Amino acid sequence: IKKLRVGIPSAFVVDECPASILEAWSKMATMLEEKLNCEVRTIDTDILSPELVRLSLPAYYIIASAEASSNLSRYNGFTIGNNNKSTESSLYTKTNSTELERSFASSRTAGFGSEVVRRILAGTYVLSSDTTFHTHYESAMKIRAKVHQQLLSALSSTSDDVLLVPTCLSPVPPTNRTKEDPTAVFVNDVFTVPISLAGLPAISIPYYDNNN
Repeated sequence: IKKLRVGIPSAFVVDECPASILEAWSKMATMLEEKLNCEVRTIDTDILSPELVRLSLPAYYIIASAEASSNLSRYNGFTIGNNNKSTESSLYTKTNSTELERSFASSRTAGFGSEVVRRILAGTYVLSSDTTFHTHYESAMKIRAKVHQQLLSALSSTSDDVLLVPTCLSPVPPTNRTKEDPTAVFVNDVFTVPISLAGLPAISIPYYDNNN
């Protein structure tokens, strides 16, 4: 990868990023420059906006949740998904629901985990009225378009081949970790969602040093 041009976007230096991750980011850039003879340069915030990077996180989850709500509404246990009548949904056991509604509910209760349910509920809210559709979904799509435009501009204006950014705000958690706050998990995606929104290819490369 000699003479690979690597851009370091200053916009990705977010307040939530701990010093250990910033240090690892800097070490990786130095290694690429000194040991692999890459051309490493900083991309200024006037090319890629820090505010747009921060807005990418809520925009991504608005769009992803709305798509989950729309697409997974097809999961009815008949045409899509398994028809599971053994699991009773507490939502319908005490209401005057029809047999068809109870069948839908039991299949979705058996098939969807807590994170899927959380996203479906959030997406259903976003798509529930014209007001929330315009204020949430359409605004998120506008942010998506701007992120795409600015990331492509950052690559083309500096003639960089790739961008180097961290993947997450912390080292890889242990497999036996206790259940985490969903909001904290969402925030950990702040570095990856701008790339996803822009529809650009990306790869996560493990980084290891003597400390971690």
